[in-house]
Amino acid sequence: MRQLPWIFVFLQVLLLTSLLSSSRSASTRSRGKKKVAKETKEVNICEIEDPHVPIYCYCNDNVVRNATEAKCLVLSSLDPNDPSWDYFDSQIYLQELTFNVKMLDSLDYIPTQLLRQLKNLQKITFHYAKIDELPDYVFSNLSTITDIDLNKNSITALKTHAFENMKSLRVVSLNENRITEINRHTFVNLPSMRSLLLSHNNISTLHDKAFKHLTTLEELELSDNRIKVITGDSFHGLRNLVRLDLRNNLIDMIGGRTFIEMPSLQELELDSNKIVYISDKALEGLRNLRKLSLSDNKLATLEPDFLAGAPGVYFLDLRDNQLKTITFDNVKPIVTNMYNVTSHFYLNGNKLICDCKLAWIWGLRNETKNRKLRNALEKLTCFLESNNASQKINNADLEWNEDFKIARNPKEYVPENLRTANIEDDNAYLGDEYETEDGYEDSNFDFQSKVQLIEGKSMQMKNLFELKMEELPCPEPSREDLMASEQPSSRHENAPVGSSGSIWFSSSAKTIHLELPVLVYPFVLLLSSLFT
Repeated sequence: MRQLPWIFVFLQVLLLTSLLSSSRSASTRSRGKKKVAKETKEVNICEIEDPHVPIYCYCNDNVVRNATEAKCLVLSSLDPNDPSWDYFDSQIYLQELTFNVKMLDSLDYIPTQLLRQLKNLQKITFHYAKIDELPDYVFSNLSTITDIDLNKNSITALKTHAFENMKSLRVVSLNENRITEINRHTFVNLPSMRSLLLSHNNISTLHDKAFKHLTTLEELELSDNRIKVITGDSFHGLRNLVRLDLRNNLIDMIGGRTFIEMPSLQELELDSNKIVYISDKALEGLRNLRKLSLSDNKLATLEPDFLAGAPGVYFLDLRDNQLKTITFDNVKPIVTNMYNVTSHFYLNGNKLICDCKLAWIWGLRNETKNRKLRNALEKLTCFLESNNASQKINNADLEWNEDFKIARNPKEYVPENLRTANIEDDNAYLGDEYETEDGYEDSNFDFQSKVQLIEGKSMQMKNLFELKMEELPCPEPSREDLMASEQPSSRHENAPVGSSGSIWFSSSAKTIHLELPVLVYPFVLLLSSLFT
């Protein structure tokens, strides 16, 4: 009985030893788990070796926490909880990050949480993902980001506040997506924003005041969409916009004061729409406008004062419309700009009628100091009514066939002394920044038929300057012409006189004859014939 206490002591020691051993084992397992977790977080995103990881990145520096640029390929499905996102902890100082998705449907969201963790990030790019929409606040409050490139991601919708409170953001590119409309409050509180690129989408609706928060925006690209209607409210708030690109849309008319919200606008591109009418007040308030492109539309007439609101234009492109005339009244607000050596004025590809309403072009040709502009004007063609329609058509057919021969073998038909000089001149004229971008060629090289049916009349194509100015027919003045000539108008009374004495003619046929003194008129005609 006296030995029992020793047994109890032994058992207590044994139990205590067992408990301590168990505790040490648990502690060891815990440390082991922490060590594994730590090792997982330290996987370098720039040196992934596991072939099963769905993302692979190329970095400008593979040392941990040294890279500033990473270009990543998404190779397979990458869901929001994938551990691969944790690997970016190894390069927390990235400034530029690009994702190119190589497998279809493998990335259908923006990893907002990752973007918020990278505190130094400035430029972010996603290409070829399949992102149906940009959710509310997806990029909000990312204060360091300056550039966002989301081209080619199949985006269909931009939700409200998707881009909000980003104090450094300068450029957002959303080209080549499937966006259908631009809503209000998508772009909010972006004090540094300069460029918004939305070309090659399916945009048909610009909601009123959709851009009202973008007061610092300088460039807005909306080309290659399906926009049909634009109003002043479409561009409300864009008071600092310098360039607006609306090429290749479905716009059919430009109403009054459409661009009044953009007093700083310098370049307005409206090529390749379906414009049939431009209000005489359409360009009101655009005193800083320098470049106006309206080529490849359906304009048949122009309001006399349509340029009155934009007197600074020195680049005017009206190619490939359906204009039958362009009068001095049309260009009077900008005509003095055409003296400048950098001016451009394109009229080719229209169906101008050869009559005295074009007489002012002789004055411009003689007065301008711009050699390229003068050469371009000298290539202008117009249509003159044929006296013998059948004979003219037969001659035209012969010329048409000859043109095809020349087109196929141009060197055989170009005179030796012109083969080098003229080609160089033409290339110099057509090779400036504008023609290089849109691929235009001079419409005179289209080799169209020399006789066409215009307004039910057989008309023969002529080079304008092969005609004598005094022989240009003057049509009977329309009711509008008569009304204009009977009322006081600065357009007629203050028509400028060229520095070398040439006369600028008014658009009204009646005005041409009545405004010139009887004794001076024959002398002017004689001078004009000498110039031609």
